[in-house]
Amino acid sequence: MSFLSAIAVISLSLMFPVLLSLRKTGVPGIASFCTACLLTALAASVTLAASVVSAWFHTIVGGALIVTAGLLILRGFLQFLGRKPLGPWQIVVILTGVTAVLLVFSYAADSYSARIVTGNGVLSLTCVLIGAAILRHWPREQAIAPYMLFCCVMVFLVAILHAFRVATVATGLDVMDGALPPPIWTTAFLAARLLIMPLFFLGIILMLHGWMLANLRHIIAHDDLTGALSRRAFMTAFEQMFSTAAGSRQQTAFMLLDLDRFKQINDLYGHAGGDTALVHFTRIVKKALDGRGILGRLGGEEFGIALANTGRLDAAEIAETICTAVRTTPTLADKGAEIGLTVSIGIAMVDPGGSLADVMVQADVALYEAKALGRDRLSMAGSLHAASVASARALAGAAAQMRAAVGPAQSLSSTG
Repeated sequence: MSFLSAIAVISLSLMFPVLLSLRKTGVPGIASFCTACLLTALAASVTLAASVVSAWFHTIVGGALIVTAGLLILRGFLQFLGRKPLGPWQIVVILTGVTAVLLVFSYAADSYSARIVTGNGVLSLTCVLIGAAILRHWPREQAIAPYMLFCCVMVFLVAILHAFRVATVATGLDVMDGALPPPIWTTAFLAARLLIMPLFFLGIILMLHGWMLANLRHIIAHDDLTGALSRRAFMTAFEQMFSTAAGSRQQTAFMLLDLDRFKQINDLYGHAGGDTALVHFTRIVKKALDGRGILGRLGGEEFGIALANTGRLDAAEIAETICTAVRTTPTLADKGAEIGLTVSIGIAMVDPGGSLADVMVQADVALYEAKALGRDRLSMAGSLHAASVASARALAGAAAQMRAAVGPAQSLSSTG
């Protein structure tokens, strides 16, 4: 079996620098995984040298290394899954206890069976805890669920193999001595024990890479300040919703939101105050939406909301809820000054025979009408007659000119 031990050592030695290269990415638990991989490679090296080292060295040092690796893997998964990890002192206490027991059964009361049961039993229990932690969390991690499931299968296989070793030693049928006929079972057991850990660490590497890719996609798809969808991601999602609505004849609403007098907020409270207002505004809108629809930042202080299977009355009710929540929930600037916020909203309903561009233009016209009529209100594009639409376009132009004419010295209560 020395060649299988060599394969395990080489595989783990190749995986270690791969894990080490991920430390700068800030993946949770990566330091624990790196150390565990190194210790597992050292434990496999001890197994490889079993024929040239003393039995106590193989049992005590090899057992301590693999138990420590198991505890560090458990710590790494708890960190990765956002749970309270094992503390360094807890690992030291457990390792000290296991080593002490191995020493006792090596010198004070020489018992090969007790040493095997202790080392393999602790490792099997640790692997069960790792698998239980993964099972509890993996459905929530949809982007990396396949990799986590692979890790879960591997770690339970490790637990089963070591539990099997404990059971056979306790009953006097140690597979390592080839006592179970036919001998092929002994060979298969040894091969599985040696090669399962490299496969397990391969699963960890795939899981970490999957997490980084999912995190990168999230960063690309979301505005880094507010956490709302970026313009590109929002338009992609809205186009998909638009296509689905056109095919199923469902009602779909689009809202264009503009934070009122945002330029004056920047002038009075600085860009830091403006950023605070945007973050606060986004938080309020998300809470008001309560999971309905998608929210995106289209640029500056302008946001978009797309609502599937939503009629005119429901859309108006949601928009009114947003207006009220924004108006009644001010935020604070860095120096404690209160920033009162209001929002104007233009709403357009998706026409099954229309286009996405038409919907956005209608919402834009409705938004400018809401601005021109005093802000802090909603306007429904579908409620305008043709003449009113033309009037709203004129109002939109007037509102744009008025905004451009507002000077930085004017207060937030000024019209413009």
